[in-house]
Amino acid sequence: MALARKGTKRDFLLDDCCLADTPFRVADIYNPDSPGVYVREMYGAQLEEFHRKFFLVPLDRKRRQTIGAVWSSHTGDSEGRGFGKSMLMCEESRLVNRDFGAALLKRFDIEDEDVAGNPFIAGYCGFAENMNIKTFSAALLEGVVFALRCEHGEHNVHRELRGRAADRLGAAAPYKGETIKRALVQALSSYRNLPIQLTQRQVSGFIDALCHDDTDALADYVRERIGPRIKASLGFHFVHVFDAFASLAGIAHVVYFVDQVENFAKWARRQGRDVRILRESMCQTSPTADMASFVFQMHINAQQELEPIWQAEHLPSLDYALPINQPRIVDLKGLSTPTHARNLTAELLAAKRPAGRSPPTPLHPFNEDVLELVRLGVDGNPRRFLETLNTILTQAELDGRKTIDLTYVQPFIDAGAGQFRVVDDEEEDDVSNPVR
Repeated sequence: MALARKGTKRDFLLDDCCLADTPFRVADIYNPDSPGVYVREMYGAQLEEFHRKFFLVPLDRKRRQTIGAVWSSHTGDSEGRGFGKSMLMCEESRLVNRDFGAALLKRFDIEDEDVAGNPFIAGYCGFAENMNIKTFSAALLEGVVFALRCEHGEHNVHRELRGRAADRLGAAAPYKGETIKRALVQALSSYRNLPIQLTQRQVSGFIDALCHDDTDALADYVRERIGPRIKASLGFHFVHVFDAFASLAGIAHVVYFVDQVENFAKWARRQGRDVRILRESMCQTSPTADMASFVFQMHINAQQELEPIWQAEHLPSLDYALPINQPRIVDLKGLSTPTHARNLTAELLAAKRPAGRSPPTPLHPFNEDVLELVRLGVDGNPRRFLETLNTILTQAELDGRKTIDLTYVQPFIDAGAGQFRVVDDEEEDDVSNPVR
């Protein structure tokens, strides 16, 4: 919210731009706790590709597992930064969890009976040094907590799963928690290859919290009572327990989106061991191997770091350049058309329009030509696109501008041309484009 002025000085954002506040950020890096406006249209046709490959296709199989990746293979940046991978994985997970994928399946023209019979959920996680999340086991436990706390209808995923499990088991109050717990322990005991000691203190406490209806207490238990060493070494135990709990509730498929994979290579001390545990847990341990998919955020640097360890454990390749991998890969291309850029900008501007103010166009104070110049100038990178618009808008206010046109914007594009320019193929070397 802008500061109120005592005098009659014009408020640039309000009076000239019809904005209550700036819709952009100086560093437009995705923050799951403060995501801002999510504009699905910025992904174009790749949104449907994402839905089809990671949500729809696994439901057509008896063994509902995909091991895939969301890529940004952009040749101008070996880390593929700013293409919206994190936002896509996290926000689509939240949307799926609101109705367990019902709306999505209906958009693919699935019969109502199959929509009701194939509910699915999604978890999102990453690696964070400040939270001591440095292994896949620890990260995926955070993905479980994410899923449980997501909104579903009038409450959250945890309470909805618990309610469905109680209904399927015919549990009556006030014994719902105990009935669910007995069924869950029985289900876990039936998996011969599941290496979980159910009486282990943290595992037993997690099961208790999961089967009762206090989601905050459950999240606190994971954060406060399960220490970093247990998370790092036994984190997958809790993932298996959660998957069995979801299965009791009739969930057909769980998708885990794993962000910031490159940080695993930076921080994990025993990478080979951790990837071995990942492989055993993903591919060789039920119920997870039967009903859970794993989708990793990838870019060229991350692949270079992980590929040797990945291959040593015979895990499916995540290389975007191999045609055989295409059914499991979504390679984001950014703002590939002017329409994508216009839709994104218009949605963000609309979120900051004050009541009673009618801008001349939905793109005001910009226009289509300005947006196209900026889009081409940053080579379609969504983050750089929004950061550049923020810079232009801020400088226009400082300069006392009333209009933002091509003449005013061109110097900003020229100044950043070296940073965003993609080198032609014949001039590239192994460092600028290390595609094998």
